[in-house]
Amino acid sequence: MVVARVGGSLRPVFLCTSALVATVCLTVYIMQNSGVCSLHTAALFRAQRPLGGVATPAGLLADGAAQQRSSPRTCPSTQEVQASAWAQSCYLVTKVCVDRGMLVLYDDRYQPGARGGGKEPPTYSAEENYGQYIYVYRNGGIKYGYPLDTIRSRAASINEGADYLQSPVFSNCTVPIVWYPFWMTNFGHFLRGKAALDTPWADNIKLVPMTAEGLALPGFNYDLLQTMSSFRVETWADFTSRLPPGSASFVQPGTPPSAEGDHQRCFQNMFVCTHGLTITRWPLHGFGRHVVQAYRHMLPPEVQALGAVSSIVPPQARPGSSSTDGGVATVLNVVFQKRAGDTRQLLNSGELLQRCNQWRYRTAAGRQLGAKCWEVEITDLVSGMTAAQLADVFVGVHGANLANGWLMRPGSSMLEVQPYGFDAHVPHLQDPLFNAEDKDSQVLWWVLMGCDPAAWRPSPMEAAARGEESNWAKNRNMVLRWEALEMALQQVAETGGDMQRYWQLWDKGEWWWHVGPKNITFGGHYRSKCSQ
Repeated sequence: MVVARVGGSLRPVFLCTSALVATVCLTVYIMQNSGVCSLHTAALFRAQRPLGGVATPAGLLADGAAQQRSSPRTCPSTQEVQASAWAQSCYLVTKVCVDRGMLVLYDDRYQPGARGGGKEPPTYSAEENYGQYIYVYRNGGIKYGYPLDTIRSRAASINEGADYLQSPVFSNCTVPIVWYPFWMTNFGHFLRGKAALDTPWADNIKLVPMTAEGLALPGFNYDLLQTMSSFRVETWADFTSRLPPGSASFVQPGTPPSAEGDHQRCFQNMFVCTHGLTITRWPLHGFGRHVVQAYRHMLPPEVQALGAVSSIVPPQARPGSSSTDGGVATVLNVVFQKRAGDTRQLLNSGELLQRCNQWRYRTAAGRQLGAKCWEVEITDLVSGMTAAQLADVFVGVHGANLANGWLMRPGSSMLEVQPYGFDAHVPHLQDPLFNAEDKDSQVLWWVLMGCDPAAWRPSPMEAAARGEESNWAKNRNMVLRWEALEMALQQVAETGGDMQRYWQLWDKGEWWWHVGPKNITFGGHYRSKCSQ
């Protein structure tokens, strides 16, 4: 067994960082939104093929049919595994078995020699602010920042307690990725972290997320992760449980646990990713569309009847179409996200919805547009996908819920509203900047920055002078002037879902606005503040 990067070092050749660290620092929506500043590049492979129904612990892909393969699975060579992006960011472990939360190492270097002890077995734990877990007690008590489990390892013994540990057969076709998630209870961070990496042997990856004390993952973690793997997603605790004699072949119906079809505990290659991956691209919208495709059978009929692209895209610009709207007004679906709780609320949402439903606009090109506007509270992945697919324009206050924007149809617009005072925090533009890192994104991301000192109300925590003062601004409730929303809708209309036109506006700083007490002006440079 070898624990190393390519080149043999036990320590990473480089940690999970990139040039974005200097300009993009993620906010955290959990822990009463207490601030943790860390670049999140915990990227996992996004499967490129369409999915059939598969069983997941959360039950979204619930028809139980195992995914059918049209061709035999090819097992990766050690050279292919070592040349992958995983090997550049994670710890590669070879000739290893798993047992009761531990790694059992079969490399002779870990056995004692004639002149003394062998090489010290390694230990793995979360790095760089990874490994945050919310421990919820049975009585409802909560402990934030609970550490994820540490992985210990040991040298193989002559007294192993299972036949498969006494005489291991190392799987070449199943490559486990043991992954320490970053803020797994935050939907926005978790979805962003599932950006794609093209791995030639992707069909061989088994995802094994780490939790604390063997506890379960949040349901949406399973729902998102299972779309990326041909094999059943299992937590580290479940994946490493000791198998009773003769039980390896007893598997649940649905997605198989391994390439071999049964429970495997010994592997030629395994990766342990304690701090994410270093990536050079963020295909967020591609992953979001992949997730929607995987769960499309769960969505209501009105979603199934939608076109492939947003209604904002002129008919003649849609793939395979040469028709026009014939002068008939196109009605855009404008969906307002209502957050649960008593923070980050649009206090005048009723007025905005009324004015929005009366909105009519003729573009410079003569196209007539109207709007159908309503409010929705997103409670789970299915309701998020439904709202995102129906929306031509999504309107919401900054937060993890806006990650649903990457579940929208191509050409759609995400209109992010930000509370007064939040411009002082570096992460306030994280989502549009991440969207800009996705060269293939077809989501147009706009921002209305609150710059009116009278157009907000404190959250209960701020009103009581409790909690971290640095978190007060982003949790404020606000009043958004209709004139600002109308200006944004007009910009959306003129852009017509065209990403090339959007990037031209991006370069000029005309993709976001400062909404002051009297004037509404373009934000300009993406680091400008209300006072500038």
